[in-house]
Amino acid sequence: MGLTKRNDSYYVEFRVLDDGKTLSLASGVQGAKLKRWKVGCTNKTMAKQQEAIIKTKLLAGTMESDRTASVVMTIGQWVEEYKTIEEVVRLRSYRERCQRIDRVIVPFFGSNQLLGNLTAKDVEAFRQERGNGRAVATVNVDHNILKHMLKLAMKRDLLTRNVASLVAAPKPKNARNRVLEPKEWERLYGAAPGWFKPVLLTGYHTGMRLEEILGLTWDRVDLEKGRIFLPGSLTKNGESREVPLTPLLKRSLQHLQEQDRVVRIGGLVFHKDGTRLNHTYRVVQELCREQKIEDFVFHDLRHCAVTNLADAGVDVETIMKIVGHSSVEMFLRYRTVKAEKLDAAMSRLNTLITRRQTAARQVSEFATH
Repeated sequence: MGLTKRNDSYYVEFRVLDDGKTLSLASGVQGAKLKRWKVGCTNKTMAKQQEAIIKTKLLAGTMESDRTASVVMTIGQWVEEYKTIEEVVRLRSYRERCQRIDRVIVPFFGSNQLLGNLTAKDVEAFRQERGNGRAVATVNVDHNILKHMLKLAMKRDLLTRNVASLVAAPKPKNARNRVLEPKEWERLYGAAPGWFKPVLLTGYHTGMRLEEILGLTWDRVDLEKGRIFLPGSLTKNGESREVPLTPLLKRSLQHLQEQDRVVRIGGLVFHKDGTRLNHTYRVVQELCREQKIEDFVFHDLRHCAVTNLADAGVDVETIMKIVGHSSVEMFLRYRTVKAEKLDAAMSRLNTLITRRQTAARQVSEFATH
């Protein structure tokens, strides 16, 4: 460490730590690496002056890292590279993610903006602008995409920190507890077109998510055992699970298979004239409008399944395995306790208290005689 003379020039050497942005003097520190600078002269006095200048910069933390100096990428350039990363391409939401990046993220920050110039303040401004008239959950989706983009940029030494992770994303207050009454379900199911009935029935009986239902293929359905197998690539949490079928749902799927005269084992279970189903939420909206069923969306069938299973006496752990909940907290969000059950609970409590009071009074009267 220090000055080293070679035929062409003096060289200055120091052990430094490189955080990707700046270099800092770190003599004797674990992980420090030897860094050499060419002074460009053979005069020892001038070389010592350069050594002092370099050391001062290292101590002050103003010496720029080679990585910062050599890597300059714009947001537009990184976006195109990000879209080709295998980890990103494999995402179930890849198509939607690319659309959000192109239509929302890039237009806001600018394609020519340097990736390394993004600040937490920029991210806050992005959230504020996106939050005008939009739900918190929607803004959080865009925020999380940006966060993931910057995370992968850090892994490739394009950034030294993820500024999107420095900005808090508030939890959306979007918990729902809408559960169909039996008569509402009968009206909804009865009014549905034939091709859509099996979709509704699957959601109502199993609590499967809409994307899990629409992406289901016959090779994932075992009618003999009465099971649907969902691989991790189809589930929201990435974990595979087996979903048992009720006898009614099993008969419905058997009838559907016979109708389709399935030849391709990988064919879609649910379709309309051979075309994959899309925008089914609109079908539910129209049915609800027609049947005067208020405040109901397809995803509420998941609430129905969880609540019905719980009311049937199925234990929490089993319900979580069926519907794919990874935490009790999430299960409780979907488990709706109706007012009648609360009233019944208080009635049972009242009966218990009354019995105890009566028993205590009888004991007291017996003791006085």
